[in-house]
Amino acid sequence: MLQLKLPKIWERALTVAIHKAEKPRGYQKCYRPISLLCVPFKILERLIYARVESIIDPLLPQDQAGFRHGRSVVDQFTLLTEDIEDSFSTKKKAGAVFVDLTAAYDTVWHRALTCKLLRLLPD
Repeated sequence: MLQLKLPKIWERALTVAIHKAEKPRGYQKCYRPISLLCVPFKILERLIYARVESIIDPLLPQDQAGFRHGRSVVDQFTLLTEDIEDSFSTKKKAGAVFVDLTAAYDTVWHRALTCKLLRLLPD
């Protein structure tokens, strides 16, 4: 398998705290951290994504909308509404579980995620 070595500077990110609208400024939770990556790394990331999207997309569940091109929260609400309506018309029960993954992407172990994605790809 191909071994890639990225320059160390590409692994660094500048983290900036952005104030959340309509929240008091004196509390840490009133800010959203964002990581600014170096431009060459972002370009490389987009080039790789363009090449692997067509391979990875069919492996993902159809219901998943996050981080997928052409899918949004509106799609998720539409699916949920359809499920509720179908259950109601067939006199069955419908249930939903909502999980708050606030800032979940910021806490993801990015190297492990990358390794998992690489294992999914064909040689």
